[in-house]
Amino acid sequence: MRIVILATNKIISASELMIATLRTDLVPVPVSIEFAVKYTKELKELLVDGAEILVNDIPYSFEIVYSQPVKSQTIKDNSRIGAISCIAVFKGCKSILDQAKKAVILEQTSFNAAYRACGSTNISLGDDVPLPEFICLKGYLISERLALYLQQEAAVICFKENKIRILKLDALFKQNVVLKLDPSEIQWFNSEQIEKYQKSSYVSVDQDGSTVIGDDTTTKGQSIVYKAGLDARQLKNLEKVLIPRGIVHRSLSLDLNGGDIIEVEQKKYVILTAAHEIETGAIGGNVGSTTKLWLASL
Repeated sequence: MRIVILATNKIISASELMIATLRTDLVPVPVSIEFAVKYTKELKELLVDGAEILVNDIPYSFEIVYSQPVKSQTIKDNSRIGAISCIAVFKGCKSILDQAKKAVILEQTSFNAAYRACGSTNISLGDDVPLPEFICLKGYLISERLALYLQQEAAVICFKENKIRILKLDALFKQNVVLKLDPSEIQWFNSEQIEKYQKSSYVSVDQDGSTVIGDDTTTKGQSIVYKAGLDARQLKNLEKVLIPRGIVHRSLSLDLNGGDIIEVEQKKYVILTAAHEIETGAIGGNVGSTTKLWLASL
């Protein structure tokens, strides 16, 4: 994995990089990288909170949001082996991880407009979904508010073709299949009880103050959540969820990412998370590169 520190155009070499995991998810900040390098005075000064890096051929810079030097008890060449552990996200998405510095209140808007209004800059936005309203008061966690409205509209955020895109869950599964797998390649989750915990029914009270809208599914063993101020359409959207079904381990496949569609025995699954991991064995240990995929169905 190629990591470049923008301040000095320094490429972190294979002898310095210990491990790196590039992740793409279906969350408000859909791309992140977590990596660790050998501790040196030079890297300690360069890899600090707020420093920018480039990763592979991704056209946007990442900003380090967490940097922590760590010293181990292992001695090599008369000194303790140390490391610097870092987490970084797109610089243009960094504000989405923070609390809102001012209230953002929008009506008859869209997710792209809300994303921009919350401080996302210098990154291309693609497919969009209309939004009746978006409210994020000062001090609220922006990513949490975006996730709430995404759930109400049965939509997700993903990173595709170098753009952040918002897709409805139904549209997500209408995409072309990028890979077909045999069932034996998947570590399946089989727990009806866990599935019940991951899915709830939602009800609300209509504008007349007495009519209950939504489905009562207590007979199905699911929990019921009461949501004020939502209409029947939004309540129905809340019941559309992605249920994790299994995990796939395969050789490094950087072309597979969150939001892509996998087919198994003519049934479609979406990649919830794709984690591309490289271990260099710079201080011993394992050497290799793998991709781990979490699959889900609607």
